[in-house]
Amino acid sequence: MACEVDGQRLEDMEFLLFFLLLIDAGGDTTRNLLASGLNAMLDHPDQLAWLKADLPGRLPAAREELLRWTTPVIYMRRTARADAELGGKTIRKGDKVVMYFGSANRDPGQFDRPDRLDLSRARNEHIAFGNGPHVCLGQHIARIEIDAMLVEVLSRLEDVERTAPPEWLASNFISGPRTMPVRFRAGRRVG
Repeated sequence: MACEVDGQRLEDMEFLLFFLLLIDAGGDTTRNLLASGLNAMLDHPDQLAWLKADLPGRLPAAREELLRWTTPVIYMRRTARADAELGGKTIRKGDKVVMYFGSANRDPGQFDRPDRLDLSRARNEHIAFGNGPHVCLGQHIARIEIDAMLVEVLSRLEDVERTAPPEWLASNFISGPRTMPVRFRAGRRVG
């Protein structure tokens, strides 16, 4: 394999681990967003009804709100590369810093009524995909996958209901249901 990053050749194992990261990160996060998002909409049937009333027109705002609300990645840890001050606290070069995505995505200084699921939320600058130099490279394909799955599920399945409470993953890094039994009636695809 001949692959370079910034002029440096990647070793075979580095190259393979990079692809493992892409597959794992994209699969786990998108799958858990979809399951957690459906769970959230079942908890808020008014929001689900609002979305289904105009699925093509309302899907972009709803997708972004589900990303904010469910936040599949729980945290990310980084090492400070320079001294800095954040929120009145001094961070020294070499300190470990942890960002909790769910906390940031429920920040009342950033979001109006942050503890309310609002699929019509117009201003939604969530950080479910990270930000800056660490932003998720796959966020654009993730949005396409999320939209495709939500259109198929919400336009084909009628009367979706949980038959048991979800069982959540035993993870402190990725959040989502391990299992979420549902029943539904098959409907006709709309659109």
